[in-house]
Amino acid sequence: MFAKPRTSTFIDNLTIEVEEALFAPVQVVLRSEDGKICCKTEKRIFPGMHSIYWEGLNDLPYGVYTLECSQGDDVIEVRMVKRV
Repeated sequence: MFAKPRTSTFIDNLTIEVEEALFAPVQVVLRSEDGKICCKTEKRIFPGMHSIYWEGLNDLPYGVYTLECSQGDDVIEVRMVKRV
């Protein structure tokens, strides 16, 4: 896979490690347990980048989320927990 979160828990930001990059942007989505999109972002990967830093997640309620990272046809889904 092309990306994975550094940890499976977060408080107000996420760091996603990029293993290999195409020159297409990476779309990142956080979904609630019932499948609703809570927030999303799109980041461009430049040569030499090894991670994506996503800030501003402090307004999300605590709970379980699904992190979806997609780039082209590659998609990964990872269970994430927002904690105190």
